[in-house]
Amino acid sequence: MDQDAPDTSRARRPVLWLSNETPDRDGQGGQRRQYFQIRALVRAGWAVHVMTLAGDQDDTSLREIATVERFAPFLHKRLPHPTRYFLARRRARSGRFDHVVVAHLESWALLRGAGRRLGTPVLVDVHNVMSPWLTRLGRTREARSFRTVEDRVLRDASAVSVCSPAELDRLPAGGGARRLVAPHGIDADEWPPPPAAAPPPVVGMFGNWSWTPNTAGIAWFAKDVWPRVRQAVPDAEWHVAGSGTPARFTEIEGYRGLGRVPALSDLTARSRVVAVPVRAGVGAPVKFGEALATGRPVIATTDGASAHPGSPARVTDDTDEWVEWLVERLGPDPAPADDEGRRTYRYAMDELPWECTTAPIVSWLSENSTRSRP
Repeated sequence: MDQDAPDTSRARRPVLWLSNETPDRDGQGGQRRQYFQIRALVRAGWAVHVMTLAGDQDDTSLREIATVERFAPFLHKRLPHPTRYFLARRRARSGRFDHVVVAHLESWALLRGAGRRLGTPVLVDVHNVMSPWLTRLGRTREARSFRTVEDRVLRDASAVSVCSPAELDRLPAGGGARRLVAPHGIDADEWPPPPAAAPPPVVGMFGNWSWTPNTAGIAWFAKDVWPRVRQAVPDAEWHVAGSGTPARFTEIEGYRGLGRVPALSDLTARSRVVAVPVRAGVGAPVKFGEALATGRPVIATTDGASAHPGSPARVTDDTDEWVEWLVERLGPDPAPADDEGRRTYRYAMDELPWECTTAPIVSWLSENSTRSRP
């Protein structure tokens, strides 16, 4: 049987999934998180019906595992289309679905505050708790707006999930919603074991570098870390995949910007180590779990590694420690880095498949099912 097909040997318990963005295996981090969470639910025996906005985002991969309904976001320019709220609430109240999952805080508006009045358990995957992060950035007006929505969700939803223990601590107090941690995971099929041949002294990075925490992180690395590493290891190179890197980086010695690449495993197969520099971050980056799956030693900042505090990565915000760690692993003997990478790969394959990281949501669905068990 196709591993992505629903398990028809059990009663299929339908879930309504609401989202302002389209889940997509090949999309950005939030889209990938949703796609793989939905796939984990399907593999656990749930039938998922996704309602998402119509637009340019691709739903091809999603339609392979779930039914999809898309609706117009706007009547004219930025005037919201009223039917999107009507349709979402109508589907949620139809009695067809055992649960409603709302992906991201921004999608909560699709229910127009119905929450517990729907008569169906609602889980909101908050993902990132925005109000503390915006407050730290001095964006107080936006922080207040998000805090209002966070408070309403905690009051009106049956459960909320976040992407890391750190985000759980950042949730506001109060409200009766159950609180879950569902970290980012990996798709093991995307990450074959790394080649046995020792790679050259290359630092690999990947991500969306226009996202503020990533922008700050890579700028810090370029200014404070890389020049010292390059001075100590003159033949070291720094390869960066993803969009949004500053044009001025092309002038940095040893730097190579790759843009978007077809397969991240191709980049990491040529890298001796993988780095995840995230500064003043919110939530937890999907790329940290994927970095662990590369089979290379990983170094990350505290914000970069928050989803998986028990991982074998080196986690520090200290510039000197970053330089020392990288210089040691980019030296003439690659054996220590190879051994460390194998341990990292085993951890990722054992602990981080999406079926493992989505298990708290699957368990909550089962515990709160309003239909008879098979």
